[in-house]
Amino acid sequence: MKTILTLCISILCGLSANAQKSDSTQTHYRLIRGGFVEHSTELKSKKGIKNGEARIENGKKIVAKGLYKDGERIDRWQFFKEGDTLEQIYNYSIKRMEYNQPHEKIRFEIDSLKEGDRVVYPAKIGGTNYALMYLLKKYSMPYELQNKVGEYLLSFIFNIDSNGKLVKYQIRVGNNNFNKLQEVDLKKLNPEDLEFTAARLNGRNVGSTLIFETKLTIDR
Repeated sequence: MKTILTLCISILCGLSANAQKSDSTQTHYRLIRGGFVEHSTELKSKKGIKNGEARIENGKKIVAKGLYKDGERIDRWQFFKEGDTLEQIYNYSIKRMEYNQPHEKIRFEIDSLKEGDRVVYPAKIGGTNYALMYLLKKYSMPYELQNKVGEYLLSFIFNIDSNGKLVKYQIRVGNNNFNKLQEVDLKKLNPEDLEFTAARLNGRNVGSTLIFETKLTIDR
């Protein structure tokens, strides 16, 4: 009797495991914005609903990895700079930045900042190599600059409110002989493009400016 009972339990466990597996997930990958490829798993019972582990790649380089549940990002996601260096860890479940190493081309401005203040600087959720990249691609060279040989400072200026929302986005290009400021229409951006983490000054959220600066060289 004991042998028969053990056999029955084994069969039932096997059937349960097979049923769970068949209704679980399947591998799925697709091309997303920026030419990235997202490898993820989706629920077999709900086509298109991502569930489980996922990674986002640019060529053979991983730029992000984390978990989905019912189509939403959950828990800790890791975002990488070029060269597989960890840049950021963001916890989507509690909406908290747990680690951030700003890109060397990023600087910050916060009003009323004084020496000795406790500061947490703002950040683009998703890091520079992934999320901020979409915003940097909004720059288009002004027509009047196309034949002006020289080196220019190109500044991407993000004004962020105390809730971590992007409220103004401007792009400035200039040198001693040329200066032009463009404003990007926020209505043309995707909702996730507007999501930053707010700066904190002495324990409270404040408005701030995040500036990504690079050089633009025009030659013949």
